[in-house]
Amino acid sequence: PSVAWLHGGDLPVLGRRHPRWVGRVLRSADAVVAPTAYLGRWAEAFVGDVRVIPNVLDLSDYEFRVRSPLRPRLLWMRTFHELYDPASAVRVLASLRDSGVDAQLTMAGQDKGLLDETRALAGQLQVEEFVRFPGFVSGDQKAALVRDHDIFLNTNVVDNAPVTVLEAAASGLVVVSTNVGGVPDLLADGEAAVLVPARDPEAMAMAVRGALDQPDHGSGLAVGARLVAEGSAWTSVRDQWLGVADRIRRT
Repeated sequence: PSVAWLHGGDLPVLGRRHPRWVGRVLRSADAVVAPTAYLGRWAEAFVGDVRVIPNVLDLSDYEFRVRSPLRPRLLWMRTFHELYDPASAVRVLASLRDSGVDAQLTMAGQDKGLLDETRALAGQLQVEEFVRFPGFVSGDQKAALVRDHDIFLNTNVVDNAPVTVLEAAASGLVVVSTNVGGVPDLLADGEAAVLVPARDPEAMAMAVRGALDQPDHGSGLAVGARLVAEGSAWTSVRDQWLGVADRIRRT
């Protein structure tokens, strides 16, 4: 027996390019599982029955803390690639500082071609002294960055169920994200995050200022995001996967 476990926010693009091949692959599986309703809805066009099971997150790795007062300490943690639009994070920082907010930004991640360009943009916008580039981080270094920041920026132009966003949510950071792909299914706008259009750094900067100006709202977002992250705990996800396995076994 086989299970098709869907990954990647750009799977719908692949489906449009190669619909017959994608349909054949999905229909050959005994079960199709998606980590978000976004990919689940897409896959239903090829197969009738798709289970939505969140990605697993070990909550013991993340210390939840509501930030109060909320500081303009921004964390961006993806890959320096065009799909993740790192330039928008720098523009958010510049907009905040232009409006009088003493914001600082850390951009952590592997370079996939846009690191030098992002550094250069920080210089052009005269915010280079307020942004750090620690490179790829993991383990204790990643945990320390999460502890030291209050707001998580997710600037992706394509996304599904980003683990880095879930990690931020589990840790109590206020998430400000683009509303692309599966993100709106993962984090409800105004309840667990603030969602803005992709490639719109002014809208994202405005969302950050709103969270800073309304501390109770920011705290509510952090609590709502943590509840979402708790849905990815192994104790919950395990039973859903066992249900898939049992159904396959019975058929």
